Amino acid sequence: MRLLPSDPLPYAEFIVKRLMQPLSPDGRMGLAVTETEFPILGDRWFWADDNAKILEFLALPAVWRQYPEAVAQAFGFLASLCEGPFIFRRTGHARLEQTQRDGGRARFTHTFLHVECDLPAGSVTIGTRFHDGRDARNVILTGNYVHFVHDGSFFSLDVEDAIDGWDIEQNEREARLSHRSELTFLHQGRRLRLGRLTYTYRIEAASMMVDAEAALELDPGIAVSDVVLTIGQDGMSHGENNVHYGTVFADVPGRGPVRMDAAAPGHTSIGAPGCGYWSVVQRDEMRGFALAAHTMPRDPGRMASIEAMVASPNRLHWVVSQHRFPGQWRGERLVAAERKLITGGGFYDRVADCSLMFRTRAMAEASYGQPLDLSISYDYGAEMAAFARCFRGAGAPDMPRAAQLLRDQSRALYDHFHAVYAENLLSAHRTDTSAIFSRPLAFVVMSLVDMWRATGEERYRTALRETVAILLEFEKPFQGITGQPESGFVMGLRTAAAPFVDCHAAAILALIRALPVLGDTGLAASVDRALRSFQVLTMDIEAVRPQKSDLVIVDFPHPDGSGARLPCHTFWNFCAGLSHRAFKALRASPHPALQGVLAEHDFRLSTFEALIRHQFVKSIREADGLLEIRTCAMAAESNSETQPWVALSLVADSGDD
Repeated sequence: MRLLPSDPLPYAEFIVKRLMQPLSPDGRMGLAVTETEFPILGDRWFWADDNAKILEFLALPAVWRQYPEAVAQAFGFLASLCEGPFIFRRTGHARLEQTQRDGGRARFTHTFLHVECDLPAGSVTIGTRFHDGRDARNVILTGNYVHFVHDGSFFSLDVEDAIDGWDIEQNEREARLSHRSELTFLHQGRRLRLGRLTYTYRIEAASMMVDAEAALELDPGIAVSDVVLTIGQDGMSHGENNVHYGTVFADVPGRGPVRMDAAAPGHTSIGAPGCGYWSVVQRDEMRGFALAAHTMPRDPGRMASIEAMVASPNRLHWVVSQHRFPGQWRGERLVAAERKLITGGGFYDRVADCSLMFRTRAMAEASYGQPLDLSISYDYGAEMAAFARCFRGAGAPDMPRAAQLLRDQSRALYDHFHAVYAENLLSAHRTDTSAIFSRPLAFVVMSLVDMWRATGEERYRTALRETVAILLEFEKPFQGITGQPESGFVMGLRTAAAPFVDCHAAAILALIRALPVLGDTGLAASVDRALRSFQVLTMDIEAVRPQKSDLVIVDFPHPDGSGARLPCHTFWNFCAGLSHRAFKALRASPHPALQGVLAEHDFRLSTFEALIRHQFVKSIREADGLLEIRTCAMAAESNSETQPWVALSLVADSGDD
């Protein structure tokens, strides 16, 4: 079998020469690591967490000395996504293309959004885009009405029932979708004309914001008063791809953050006079994945209330904002407008912080120059590991001057985001076990090991002990096929309660690294149980075509309690890389307790390692002297997660002491 290099530079050279690309098409924003060398489905994306994974690898002293500019570029990009408690998720080259059109029905592809409209029915659907099957219909903008008083009588008119026209306008910068309603009403046996109501939705290629506007041109022939215009969101908890919402937050002047949790079916009215920001969010989901729809009214002074309808227990079905125009009106043009944004991860209960950040971004008018996904990065573990590794690596002998300049900044960012993580995720976990998931938590553990080894400061070891205690809550023991105790480190405690290999292997690696620092030999028992759940299984993986694959797996009882087994596999090389890295760290550890675990598992680990290394060899693609590890043996190319994680599992010194 071909030898895989233990020198990090061949793997790093591919990253620097192929994955490090211009952040913007004109190159003015510098460089960062793109998701893949070649665009996927026309997309050029740059992820915060993947750049952090790359940075963890590039910050190895041997690599940093060779490629100081690449480290500076990746670090600078990651730092640019940090704002207050937030690390924003991703950016990408702007695009907005119409992909389908049938009269007033159309579909559009935006960098991070898919947009569908059925204008004759009065609906515009906004959803997030991914490359792994997680696309969703996050928000359906519809369900509107108009309230007003005429001649002392109250009237309520449905908007969608009266639609009689629509328009779709698009250029390379934006799309405008509008529908028009001719509003009339019966009063004392006569049909009177209220006016012409137009809803317009604007989507920009260079922004994640969606503008929604309701403009009512009142008939000059009648007088009305106390007009209410609405901008609605309907069918919110349709359940497809886990789309559901359960909480409304609002930043209401003089009241502080307002919260309404969906409970029993029924209607709730939330007074929101002057509200400049409100959101509808998922409840009981991991903070890094929870969905939300954020709204920033253009004129908060017109905001009156937020009306919410619960159709199923704990699930919001319809939420609408009411914009009030008190007093008498005749022939005027009344306008209610909002900027909306969807996210898939955030600290939504930090209402004041969210309000300030989203309102500031809403007023910036695409100042970033291209779309910026304001979802938080997935749980911050990868970024914290990168900052810690930069701080530690910069202190190595014979480092370039640029490394010394980054050292203080790395530590400041690390300490800041460790405090953010502790406050918003570890603390939240105490009352909401859905808040965090295990893989980033494992990387937080490893980051604390690096910070302690670099500084010797006891505060890092104290935090390490507390974080390891939480990580151990994700270990779920069971009886293995030999009758011995085994365990799986599950992804989540309330959702995704399965030991996906990346989560399981990351937890093992974290415990192997933490044990010598804490002097807690009891952790060896967890490592032992977790290693026992690894097996070899022949599986039919339909990634490209049906094909038998002999894979290292983690065997686990199915969470549904049926007695079936749930094999979590290493077909994808990022999972195999983390597993191989954990096995390598165990072999390298001189600690007697870990050496005892190794002695127990040595023969089986050799089998797993040989199978994984063979998988890596089959996944190599060499071109122009560059060494690329594809995402799997059948894939066309690598990506910004696979290349660094496989490399760290193979290099002689990955810093995993």
